[in-house]
Amino acid sequence: METETLSDDELVEITGYKPRAYQRRWLSSHGWHFVESRGGRPLVGRQYARLKLSGAVVELMTVTPHSPPKPTWTPDFSRVK
Repeated sequence: METETLSDDELVEITGYKPRAYQRRWLSSHGWHFVESRGGRPLVGRQYARLKLSGAVVELMTVTPHSPPKPTWTPDFSRVK
């Protein structure tokens, strides 16, 4: 079963580099978006990589959460003892 992110070997195959710093540099210079793990490993999503390698234009969407709805009523605690 494949994982959601590319393996170390797959990153080496795509970038041509084994050192992580060079992999990050290659990914950045070629317009790939990635997340860096705690150990400095670039994490690239498998579906994202498939789209990039197919030549599809990949645009990331910025998602902003909606503000919670305002309550339609508020309890009256003035009579609670």
